[in-house]
Amino acid sequence: MPGKAILNGTVYTPSEKIEAGVVLISGGQIEAVGRQGEVEIPPNTEIFDAAGMAIAPGFVDVHMHGVLGKDCMGIGLAEVIPALPAYGVTSFMATTLTYPRPEVIEALETISEILSSPPSGAHCLGIHLEGPHLSPKRPGMATADWVYPLSSQDFDVLQKAADGRIRMITFAPEEPGAMQAIPALVANGVVPVIGHSDASYEQVAQAVKLGLNHATHTYNAMRPLQHREPGVVGAVMHFDEIYAELIADGVHVHPAAMDILIRVKGLDKVVLISDSAPFAGLPDGEYEWEHKPIFVLEGRCQLADGTLAGAFATLDMGVRNLVNLLGLPLEKALIPATRSAANSVGAHRKGRLEAGCDADIVLLDADIRPAATFVGGRLVWTRP
Repeated sequence: MPGKAILNGTVYTPSEKIEAGVVLISGGQIEAVGRQGEVEIPPNTEIFDAAGMAIAPGFVDVHMHGVLGKDCMGIGLAEVIPALPAYGVTSFMATTLTYPRPEVIEALETISEILSSPPSGAHCLGIHLEGPHLSPKRPGMATADWVYPLSSQDFDVLQKAADGRIRMITFAPEEPGAMQAIPALVANGVVPVIGHSDASYEQVAQAVKLGLNHATHTYNAMRPLQHREPGVVGAVMHFDEIYAELIADGVHVHPAAMDILIRVKGLDKVVLISDSAPFAGLPDGEYEWEHKPIFVLEGRCQLADGTLAGAFATLDMGVRNLVNLLGLPLEKALIPATRSAANSVGAHRKGRLEAGCDADIVLLDADIRPAATFVGGRLVWTRP
């Protein structure tokens, strides 16, 4: 098959910004990146004109629950996969919720079945298990009666139901026995993630020594920073090993707190996530999720008592907010949504426009809104 070339736009690798750039694609991979005139374009190459647009790595969302009324946790995943490229997302983790254990196992079996023969769209990197191994003191929207501590034995049962597709697990390491499960997770290629946790700073330090290196939606549903007890937030900021997820929807985290996290951790250790609820992209109204009524109102998803229930924003909005709320240049705002996110889960062929990497690419207009999306070199979505 002939290769493809995307021309005339500004290429963000994102470590480099190339005006009048070209991205050459062959066999689903990036063959070359550079300035026009410096990259030889073979005859019969299919040309895509990106004049006036940014040519950026496809977004990597390692923590998202659904979109447009469809939930990742079950049969809705088959409709989430083709929907995500409209938001610039080319790869993601299908993230679960806390349900009674039999329902979790059933959902994992369904997810695994879908991923054995996925539809065209964003590439699902695996499953991010968020719960039921949370702290009952920091459950967020989760039902506290359904949470219980992580153990290696229980995880083995869940991983078997998922046919080995669990790649990340958010849990509270301070819960009885949970800390001891970390080495086995790391040894089996599963990213241990602290979240929904009331751990002390010292407990997080112990978990880091065992291999913990990722934090779910920093600031939210975790013990806050205090000057005499740094808590989970302080530990996430302190330990260089930890990748810190950030919801940049302007609702979950104040812009000043976003800026503080980025200044302390650096862009290469901040991972932009959407944490999008299945109601992202839907009109205001009342819905149901985790057997609870959910109210979508003016950009918020919440329970009746005001507790946030996932995010309404998608990942592209988070990138725009880093530019518009924090004043970051686009080349910097892209890093936590692409390269850092990919690195945090070991997907080193994602999140960058470099020779040999997967040809996952999003074209962004002047308002930083997706106009076209390529996954593995295939054009999977264009804006109507």
